Amino acid sequence: MKKQFVTILAATSLSLSLCACMTTTALTHDQRPQNWGNPISLSNNFYQIDQDLFRSEQPSFVLLPHIQQKQIGVVINLRTRDRDKKLLQDYPEIQTVHIPIRTWAIDRDDLLSIMQHIQIAKKQNKKVLIHCYHGSDRTGASIAMYRIIFQNWTIEEAVKEMKHGGYGFHSIWSNIDAIFSPENVKWIREQLSNPSIKPI
Repeated sequence: MKKQFVTILAATSLSLSLCACMTTTALTHDQRPQNWGNPISLSNNFYQIDQDLFRSEQPSFVLLPHIQQKQIGVVINLRTRDRDKKLLQDYPEIQTVHIPIRTWAIDRDDLLSIMQHIQIAKKQNKKVLIHCYHGSDRTGASIAMYRIIFQNWTIEEAVKEMKHGGYGFHSIWSNIDAIFSPENVKWIREQLSNPSIKPI
């Protein structure tokens, strides 16, 4: 009985690992809309979203020249670990913001906090880089909400880019889909319209 349980447990773990590695299908270059993220360094999953916003995987010393070249002033880290302070300790002109998020538990409060920091950066005329570990899921959800809130994209348009933009979105995170409801978008807009509410 114990051996059978161990076998089932191992099979379940393997299945979850395989599912976690499955990414949604990316549109081909010809199919990809021009207003989706512009690739700068594919090896770092580094894309420019617009003149103010960028996305990437965990920044490294390899990515630093790109960060400096693009004059990024704020780096928002969505990982539970914070490696940015050490990486950027010799770059006082770059502000680091740590918003620890677990992918399976991401909610509208997390996305509100990210939008609030972007809103502040915009007022200060600072360019922003958002990243998590791979720059795929937590980052993807953040960029999708940015598209909706700041660029007035529809939910459908933003989610389509999130899943099929070639950023490596993992299909296992169906919980992220649930965040993108008209009610949550309306709530985030209302919170952002009240400047007295500080970022979470």
